[in-house]
Amino acid sequence: MKKKPVLVLWIMVFISILTLPFLGWKHFKRFLPGTLFMSILLALESIVAEKYNWWAIYKKIPPYFVNEFAFIVGPFFAGSFWILRLTYGRFYLYFLLNAFVDAIFMYPVFTFLKNIGIFEMKKMNRQQLFGLFLIKSILMYGFQGMWEKYVRKSSTKKPAQEGPYPISPAE
Repeated sequence: MKKKPVLVLWIMVFISILTLPFLGWKHFKRFLPGTLFMSILLALESIVAEKYNWWAIYKKIPPYFVNEFAFIVGPFFAGSFWILRLTYGRFYLYFLLNAFVDAIFMYPVFTFLKNIGIFEMKKMNRQQLFGLFLIKSILMYGFQGMWEKYVRKSSTKKPAQEGPYPISPAE
């Protein structure tokens, strides 16, 4: 029974990662900046949460990384890609889908993870964590929007034509 929580974490990570090829390479490249931003933000949040004892994660994989590593590289990473892929450009739909997915995590999934000994809330309650999830989702959407507006826009410009007058095949 002792291996069950670790097995659940590995299954959670692998199933999440196995969905990524179905995104398509174009969408993977497009939404990678927002997803990486969110992953880094989650890793930093993990350090703060541990310092202030917001929650406790009793089982982690691998044991020498941040506590939330399995969640960051598993469902949060893949989920960020999928939510951006399905809803980007329609903020209300994006926000509603995020709220729905976060609610599923906060209630049935959280209860399951608590019952098998992986996760427990300490100084933060579920509603506060749900609010924190929603704030992070807005930050990710904003980051992706800024990336698309300033960075991606400049990298998708057409290459300059050679010479002042393009040569057409009809000439």
